Amino acid sequence: MRHINCLFYIIFLLSAFSCTSHKEEEEHDEEHHNHTGIVFEPDKAKEFGIEWKIIVPGVFHDVIKTSGSIETSNSDIHTITAKKSGVITLNSGISEGVYISSGEKIATISTEGLQGGDLNQAAIANLNAAKAEYERLKPLHEEGLVTTSTFREAERAYKEAQALAGKNNSGGTSLISSNASGTIQNLYVKTGEYVDLGSPIATVVKNSELMLKADLPARESKHLGELESANFIPEGSTEVVKLSDLNGKKITTNIAAASNGYIPVYFTFTGNPLAFPGGYVEVFLICGERKGVISVPRDALLEIQGNKYVYIVEDDHEYEKKPVKTGASDGERIEIIEGIKEGDKIVTRGSSIIRMAEVSSIAPPAHTHNH
Repeated sequence: MRHINCLFYIIFLLSAFSCTSHKEEEEHDEEHHNHTGIVFEPDKAKEFGIEWKIIVPGVFHDVIKTSGSIETSNSDIHTITAKKSGVITLNSGISEGVYISSGEKIATISTEGLQGGDLNQAAIANLNAAKAEYERLKPLHEEGLVTTSTFREAERAYKEAQALAGKNNSGGTSLISSNASGTIQNLYVKTGEYVDLGSPIATVVKNSELMLKADLPARESKHLGELESANFIPEGSTEVVKLSDLNGKKITTNIAAASNGYIPVYFTFTGNPLAFPGGYVEVFLICGERKGVISVPRDALLEIQGNKYVYIVEDDHEYEKKPVKTGASDGERIEIIEGIKEGDKIVTRGSSIIRMAEVSSIAPPAHTHNH
């Protein structure tokens, strides 16, 4: 609906400025009888957001177009584990997809009511027994009445009992806290379940750093050493995300993991609102660079019945449509092989507005010159 309203608005503006008399148009056409194009006076071009730039050949990177996906970086995954054995009770509101802060309490583990008594009490009883045995054997060992191996075994049992009692020093209940801020991605337990010491309770994902997994066609493996970075377009979007703007870097290429004719190539980058774990993307792998290449932004190109065009600006207010032959694309810019040259003024924004005026039966502010 927003696009339709915008279209009506543009047509309204075009109609509003169609007050030039037929005589004035003929005089204007006669003055420019050697031109064919659409005329937008500078003030009207500015009003409609039409922009242009002078073509200057520059550096262009070869690209390999492929597909890929966004994954969570391993460094951003944190696992919360049980600090003791017992029955777990999750705090209210704790579930997958919930954001939690570092240090936030998410559950409690209790040993009360378990068969065999409270685990902390059992640990203390075991400690007392081990201590008594150790203290009984120590003077006997000093007098040579018991062997060294027997004494060392009692000493080892005493130290283990101390360690176990230390892990259970919170009595019958232990609080479980998150060790990082982030979103709970997986919750492995439910309230009322029994957990062992060290069992995973949940994984928390920060998503401050993500991974791009790009599927490099095996036939392009000769370019592995040239890959520098990548651009991608998230599924359902037209916006290009550049890893070079997000501290992106290639971290690994796993040739051994190649399957179905593709080699996975991984990049890390800082989070972006358009990228989310599990999302599929269109990828432009950036390889070696070429100099002196003429290229234009994606928005400069128009496709009409399978042919590609750009608008060239003449005298700052007349726009002529020119057919072009395109080459590679890095997702952001497109190489132009034929059709324009250095010094040409190319419309980089508003091509669709000019095209609308070109095919519309509505007259100025955009006049058509065709003699």
